[in-house]
Amino acid sequence: MQNKQELLEKLTGIQSSRKSYYSELIYLVEEMKKKNKQLAVINQLTQIQINATWPQTSIYIAAQLSRILLFEHFALTIVKGGILSSYLAKRTGDSWQCHTLTKSVLGEAPLLIEQYHLDLREVLPEHYATSVPLRSQLNQTFGFLTLFHREERQTDRDETDLFQLIASHVGVAVENSLLFQDVSEKIKIEAQLIQSAKMAAIGEMAAGIAHELNSPLTAILGNAQLLMREMTATPSAPLMKDIYQCGVRCKKIIQNLLTFSRQEEYLFATISIDEVVEDVLGLIGYQLSVSGLTVNREMAHPPLLFHGSRHQIEQIVINLLLNARDALAEKEDPQITIRSFQLEEEGRLYVGLSVHDNGSGIAPELLQQIFQPFYSTKEQTKGTGLGLSVSLGIAEAHGGRLFADSVEGSYSLFTLLLPQLAEEEGIHGKETDADH
Repeated sequence: MQNKQELLEKLTGIQSSRKSYYSELIYLVEEMKKKNKQLAVINQLTQIQINATWPQTSIYIAAQLSRILLFEHFALTIVKGGILSSYLAKRTGDSWQCHTLTKSVLGEAPLLIEQYHLDLREVLPEHYATSVPLRSQLNQTFGFLTLFHREERQTDRDETDLFQLIASHVGVAVENSLLFQDVSEKIKIEAQLIQSAKMAAIGEMAAGIAHELNSPLTAILGNAQLLMREMTATPSAPLMKDIYQCGVRCKKIIQNLLTFSRQEEYLFATISIDEVVEDVLGLIGYQLSVSGLTVNREMAHPPLLFHGSRHQIEQIVINLLLNARDALAEKEDPQITIRSFQLEEEGRLYVGLSVHDNGSGIAPELLQQIFQPFYSTKEQTKGTGLGLSVSLGIAEAHGGRLFADSVEGSYSLFTLLLPQLAEEEGIHGKETDADH
């Protein structure tokens, strides 16, 4: 009977049809799961954050694609303004790291892709690249996506179609990011122009006020000095001395206004930062010592040279030291540390000078405002709000930087960086425009 049943199944094919049906059903279910997973990934790729950096975007795309495609590394490449920028996401274990490659390019997208593949052979030897272009809404190519494999593979039609479909969706998201960056850059430039116009107006106004006040102030100071000599032993002598000191303070404010408005000219020369500190301490060292401060000096050897205006750099150092003195008022064990050092940034050497105090510090929300003109954290009778603004302008005019670091209630650290002269420039002099 059993043999008869087997014979019937073989003749009619009922059993084999049943097996074929179940096999096909399982295959269809797996294909549906695969398609659903692909759709989920594509949906995730349309949600790229437009304000993310390109390395972040590249890593995000790589992580999503790794769920549905097999590859070793991934690259997002953007071509803009004749510059090809490639953000190469490398897989290390379960995480990704991004490296940026840039170069100037000319030519159409297919040629760029071929040249790009050749260039990457130096970065990723023994890897084979597959790229698809990213196209804008106007059907213009502005970049491409690239997958890297360890072994050369034959092109699978379904995988190629999927990669191109992904590129079409990613292209929309990346184009939105590019538009967002363009708009952000435009807004930033407009804000800078408004700020420049504002600063120009303030500078012009400050210069006019300074020039108008100079003449009457000269007469006030001169007459006050004459009266002080005649009233030495009179009860009114302290009052006249106060008048003179207030006049001197007004003169200093006017000098700051003139410097801020760039109305004063100074000769540039080769200067040692040690000599600047020495001269400044000679000028205000007594004021610091009578305030009960301890001034520590840590100067670099050999002396560091830069090209600039001695008077202007001294003005920066004086401002920093007097600000430190004011921050140390009523502080136990008040100390100021002046340190010179050499710093290299992006292949360029800088002369550095830092002024550190263990005073009251600056609140975080105020730290970004202290370099604004006419902004001061001091009492109205003690500060004009121009010292740090003027100092910042001087530093930038020398091709340098001035910045601050502070912890409220603990310390403040102001750092001045100026381009360092090379040894041969320091010895033979440096050819520059005559005066600044």
